[in-house]
Amino acid sequence: MSEILFPLAVVALLILLNGLFVAAEFGIASAPRTRLQQYAEEGVAAARRALDILRTPRKLNRYISTAQIGITIASLGLGMYGEHTVAEWIVHPLEEVSSLSSTAAHAIATILAVGLLTYLHVVFGEMAPKSLALQHPVETTIRIERPMAISERLFLPLTVFLNWAGDMILRLIGLPPVSPAERLASSAELAYIVEESTARGLLDQTEQTYIENIFDFHERTVAQVMTPRSRMVAIPITADEREVLETLTRQPHSRYPVYEGDRDHIVGVLHAKDVARHIVNLPGAFDLRACMRPPLFVPETLSLEAMLQRFRREHVQIAIVLDEFGGTAGLVTMEDLVEEIVGEIQDEFDVEPAPLEVLDARHLRVRGDLLVEELAQHLGLEIEHPEAETVGGLIMAELGAVPSTGDQVRYANMIFTVEQMQGMAVTSVLVELPPKEAEGDKR
Repeated sequence: MSEILFPLAVVALLILLNGLFVAAEFGIASAPRTRLQQYAEEGVAAARRALDILRTPRKLNRYISTAQIGITIASLGLGMYGEHTVAEWIVHPLEEVSSLSSTAAHAIATILAVGLLTYLHVVFGEMAPKSLALQHPVETTIRIERPMAISERLFLPLTVFLNWAGDMILRLIGLPPVSPAERLASSAELAYIVEESTARGLLDQTEQTYIENIFDFHERTVAQVMTPRSRMVAIPITADEREVLETLTRQPHSRYPVYEGDRDHIVGVLHAKDVARHIVNLPGAFDLRACMRPPLFVPETLSLEAMLQRFRREHVQIAIVLDEFGGTAGLVTMEDLVEEIVGEIQDEFDVEPAPLEVLDARHLRVRGDLLVEELAQHLGLEIEHPEAETVGGLIMAELGAVPSTGDQVRYANMIFTVEQMQGMAVTSVLVELPPKEAEGDKR
């Protein structure tokens, strides 16, 4: 009896080990870090160790290498030991119940043994563990973490040597090993994951937009989101109490730049709360200089990511944007930065039109300060202009002069018609789409 039980136990053990290493490889690759983090915070030590492996490329590489070496050793052992053992069990009964020659009986027994072991190996050593790990990756990874830790220590010399040999082969064919930083997902790959998650219903359209806007955030500059100088509401340093209060009650903002002489010389920022506090504490002794705060100046080339850091570091929510010559280009606020992620924020005082309004299948109404890039994203087209970033700037560049109401420009198979002007700035534009793009936008 022991002659049968011992070989059976060895074959079963080899299949079990193969399944363990397969589950380890697929489990660690599929386990969400967020769920492992939850288990780790609940005090599960195996989850903490698994999370550390996922966060360390070197440890992850060694973990997967250990699993692959274990699969290879178990598979080779099963083939070398199991095939011979099972064939011996089959060949004697086969010779007794048939008239086959010894050679033919051994050949048939070998084929049957290989077929049986292949079935057991594939089903119980490959497919079942893989399905288990893919369906329950976190639980699988946690439960087999201890056996894998022991296997890592046992296979460490072999793992180090084989990884070194693999890296040498890559270098010989001109493919250096990938650095830990290169193993991380790129922004394009993350964007694809977000798109796939939305398609499968894991994210809604609004959440997808927020995440994609975060990816674009570091690529944009202050100049692309600022309120331009022509639309900037500012207060002269010579304004008295009545003039300041008129501006505060007439305009929807809470902070205003204060200039001396002209708008290229901003000397401070006035907050409505500071004005109210000053009037209450010192009635009849209004002093504009005593109310205002020092301005924050930033270049128009500053990235939005850097601008956000400046706002947080300086504890302010408004900055004066300077052009390359040191003149005032406009102003940027914390709200401008937030709107780049969550979209336009309208409060009870905002009366500005939406940046883009769909009128019908072939017509849009857009603000003149809408970025050409944002219009292209809405239409799903590639639209760029070498000299302009906004729709109003595009019209002005194409005309080669300051536009007037009713002027038309044809660009990228679209017709741009100036609807409204404010001084020399384009404030509203009617965009007419060709039939093909209009149908695409409607979908």
